[in-house]
Amino acid sequence: MQSLAVSVLCAFSCLASVTSGYELVHNYDHTNWFTSFVYEDLPDPTNGNVNYVSLADAQKLGLTKVIGNQVYMGVDNTTVLSDKVNGKRNSIWVESVDEFTHGILIGDFAHMPGSDCGTWPGLFASWTIRNGDGPYGEIDILEGSNDITQAFISLHTENACTFNSPKSAELGTVNNGNTDCQLSNGAGCSVESTTNSYGTPFNKNGGGIYAMQWTSNFIRVWFFARSKIPADITAGTPDPTKWGTPTANFDSANGGCDIDANFPAQTVYFDTTFCGAGAGGQAWSDWSDCPAKTGYSTCQEYVAKVPHAFDDAYWLVNSVKIYQ
Repeated sequence: MQSLAVSVLCAFSCLASVTSGYELVHNYDHTNWFTSFVYEDLPDPTNGNVNYVSLADAQKLGLTKVIGNQVYMGVDNTTVLSDKVNGKRNSIWVESVDEFTHGILIGDFAHMPGSDCGTWPGLFASWTIRNGDGPYGEIDILEGSNDITQAFISLHTENACTFNSPKSAELGTVNNGNTDCQLSNGAGCSVESTTNSYGTPFNKNGGGIYAMQWTSNFIRVWFFARSKIPADITAGTPDPTKWGTPTANFDSANGGCDIDANFPAQTVYFDTTFCGAGAGGQAWSDWSDCPAKTGYSTCQEYVAKVPHAFDDAYWLVNSVKIYQ
């Protein structure tokens, strides 16, 4: 009888695995985060007003820790910087020890940095940042800056790569009509996500999930608010065929892009920077309401002088899971 019960249990679990087609290969959470991600104290590649610190320094400064069953990654929100032009605020840049090729990445976040003027956080994947050679291919799964409330999902490539998905193929909106992912255009090919997908409203709604499916034929990203997470994701048997229209759909059938040639094995990154190209300069003065909201004409001076503006600039991660 016991062997029969075990067989029945196995049958159901095996069926679930076969049905979804994906198996869990990495589960990063509070139990293994600090051995699964490296905290790099490197110069900011986006030229932001930020000082990335090591794990030891981040823990000493209270910028990273485990709170309950969640991983906290924040920024310095107490220090007034004396240099109002080139001052650098302490923050985190982390990269996964593991690389992966193809599969599903599911990031479950209770909180992300708020819609705070001066900030530019992101969750992204890249080959070249770590390896320094080969074709440059970056997947920005989730990115935002300043006071926006809808995330951007973008691809950046070294070689020619375009996507022209019809409007019916994705819920998001192509940013500025740009479908060219090549680095020479600066912005890459970018899709603006749906309502309340970033920052303060995302947090007020209890957070949510970003899921990215990557194959030889397409890269797709879904955003799910906490109340709308699919049951198969919660059960650990993700099945993208049941998720509906993706938020962003980069499909090689619509355009001209060899995904495998442009996107080698990817490392997973989190960061929170300040100012730089994404939140400073024209992004501050022309593309946001931050000068009026803050009373500061430059991002750099605001970041230097108003540390408590960044009380909400932190990640609270439930888990990051990779299925293949």
